[in-house]
Amino acid sequence: MVVLRAQGLAKGAVLNFARTPSDIRATVNTILSRGREIQNAVAKQTKPTFANAVAPLAKFENDYGADSSVITFLQNVSTEKSIRDASSDAEQQLSAFRIESMMRKDVYQSVRAVLDNKAEMEALEPEDRRLVEKMEEQYRRNGLALTTDQRQRLGQIRVRLSELGIKFSRNTNENDGRILFTRQELDGLPDDYFDGRPTDVEGGVEKYVVTTKYPDLVPVMQMAKNEQTRKRLTVVSESRCPENITLLEEAVKLRVEAAQLLGYRTHAEFVLEQNMAKTPEAVMDFEHDLRVKLSVLADKEIKEIETLKVADCQAEGKPFTGLFNWDFRFYSNKVKEHKHKVNDDEIK
Repeated sequence: MVVLRAQGLAKGAVLNFARTPSDIRATVNTILSRGREIQNAVAKQTKPTFANAVAPLAKFENDYGADSSVITFLQNVSTEKSIRDASSDAEQQLSAFRIESMMRKDVYQSVRAVLDNKAEMEALEPEDRRLVEKMEEQYRRNGLALTTDQRQRLGQIRVRLSELGIKFSRNTNENDGRILFTRQELDGLPDDYFDGRPTDVEGGVEKYVVTTKYPDLVPVMQMAKNEQTRKRLTVVSESRCPENITLLEEAVKLRVEAAQLLGYRTHAEFVLEQNMAKTPEAVMDFEHDLRVKLSVLADKEIKEIETLKVADCQAEGKPFTGLFNWDFRFYSNKVKEHKHKVNDDEIK
């Protein structure tokens, strides 16, 4: 049995997130050049075996998987725009390389030759045999059994889907919503929420800046007593990045086209084939069954929350018009504090 371990990552090793833009670009170049070198060697094998075809591909993935994850993760967490941009570019290059790799029929033929070699497969340990089967399946699900024209179209679709996904994420990460509130409009928030919080002037009144980032948004949705404050912040949060709508619409159409090229009716059929559920019908049946079983508890909890809002409306002398999206975190938090005696601010 071939035992594969990540190169240079001893047990307990710490991943290096201190990467400059030039470090990120250098790492990408190393991964691409080394990956193509290994794939070319596998494709040239005249007598493919597990040791000279499958193991090198799996070992490459192990060796460079950590570096790949680190440099693409930085776009989500780095405070420096140059690093976020370099990380996003790296993800686009690595994604394109993965698509290119999975569309190489010459490499697939070597992997397939190992799978078709009964003597070779019977001699492998169960884990290695499973690796061969899953690797061949992955290539086949990426269109290597299609005609040349179909394979080229599938490759184009995969590249475009990658581009759309990266653009979608970049838009979301770089375009946070922003809204101004007075201290009174933020009544209910603890004093430390305002420590160091930037302010701006609107209509001659100094107000606090609240963004749609998680640390800003969640406390307001949980603790702001003013319903209009919660509503306004919800609208800002859920209406940002309108440019993502066209990206999503294009992605949905391309996913369907790709699935149908591979012989599936829908993208869901394609994805679920490898999961426990196997079919969209099984998922829908499961969700329906779960919904029926949970509806009694859900109705009880909604009634509990509704009672709290009705009481607030009566105390303020205004009519109860219903429960809305911006109400649930606030009143769920009140239930937690009043009924279960749990105070997140004290825990913090």
